[in-house]
Amino acid sequence: MFTVGIIGIPNVGKSTLFNRLAGQRLAIVDDMPGVTRDRIEFTSDWEGQRFTIVDTAGFDLKEEILKKEMQAQFYSALDQADFFVVMTDGVEGVHPLDEIVVRMLRQKEKPFQVVVNKIDSDGRESLMYEFYRLGLDNMIGISATHGRNVDMLLDEIVKHIPKGQPKVDPYKGRIKLVITGRPNVGKSSMINKWLGEERLIVTPIPGTTRDAVDTFFEIDGDEYVLIDTAGIRKKKSMFKDKIEKYGYFRWKDAVERADIAVCLIDGVEGITDRDVKVIADTWEAGRPVVLVVNKWDLIEEKDEEAKKFMSDIDYKLKFLNKPPIIFTSTITGKNIYKIFKAAKEHYLEASKRISTHKLQHIIEEAVYRHQPPVVKNRRIKFYYITQVSINPPEFIIFVNYPDSVHFSYQRFLVNLVREYHGFQGVPVVIHLRKRGESKGEKMEIEAKNED
Repeated sequence: MFTVGIIGIPNVGKSTLFNRLAGQRLAIVDDMPGVTRDRIEFTSDWEGQRFTIVDTAGFDLKEEILKKEMQAQFYSALDQADFFVVMTDGVEGVHPLDEIVVRMLRQKEKPFQVVVNKIDSDGRESLMYEFYRLGLDNMIGISATHGRNVDMLLDEIVKHIPKGQPKVDPYKGRIKLVITGRPNVGKSSMINKWLGEERLIVTPIPGTTRDAVDTFFEIDGDEYVLIDTAGIRKKKSMFKDKIEKYGYFRWKDAVERADIAVCLIDGVEGITDRDVKVIADTWEAGRPVVLVVNKWDLIEEKDEEAKKFMSDIDYKLKFLNKPPIIFTSTITGKNIYKIFKAAKEHYLEASKRISTHKLQHIIEEAVYRHQPPVVKNRRIKFYYITQVSINPPEFIIFVNYPDSVHFSYQRFLVNLVREYHGFQGVPVVIHLRKRGESKGEKMEIEAKNED
């Protein structure tokens, strides 16, 4: 697909424009320079033409380890994109690095469009005059914040898209894997190892990844979206830093739009309370979990340590319902591709739909094994069960007094669903509704069943 890279020096509004073109807040935006680190991609469209937009780290020549890694991402974007939007700051004027960026694009013979940002009124049009020293005839003054003249920029972009390009949604038919865990467990390293390139920034500095970064990947004929996320610390720690706070909410959004969660654990440090919290939150969001014990190359007594891990997982993570457990190393590549097999199996399991007819014996068996109690002189009676959604599988059971059903009996019903219909390692959700619900609720149930 035609790829458009948004490039420029730090803090000129690249992420704001990216969010504007995407139509949603995907990239973290803040006045502090250097907020964007990894490349972030999204497929957008204009006038029936689809294209991928890429937000990049700001071009800088500083020598710090993180800055060097960010510039590696910038240069990689230069090689891979088909067209570039070079963002400059109309208020600050021409920066020496602006001239370097334009010169690099000319040397690479890459098509590009210079936009002067922060031109949010006719009165500011004069700020563009200084930028003619870059040797360009066609510049567009925009306001990424207010959307001024962004339509003109989009018109310019689609002019460069080759005719006859297929109009496909690159996300369609792909299994979305969110790679999650606490900081420094190897999430970005794992994705880079899968891709065979340094696609994501990896440093020993906790909190290097901030945004949720999507990467398309194919293996054994199956197509995936790999979503790298920020490492999750305690909320009270993350919320002290507003950029980390944004990263936390990006993590929540990423988990909710994913199909499967690949949760990494540090094999050296073992399962910490933070691991349990992150995995529990992922499970509560309805995502099947593949457990990956990483850094296994650093473990000496592997058999003995593996037994300890299995025991800890059974004790601390028993709510996961027999999850797949894979011991890996991003250094050696051990077992890293087994993750996809486990993820696909769980995706198919979470996608199962059981007909209402086949579910009715659940009610009969439940009453036979464990007669519902009488609550306040009221006999609880179950009428029927139906599945209303997949990924995660959700069921509604109609009952005369739903508020009187104890949570332990609901858990018993979930276990019966698993016993008869599988869903191992997949969150199963059961809702209790009173029979004779409103017409609106009936229509909602019917619509979900049609989906």
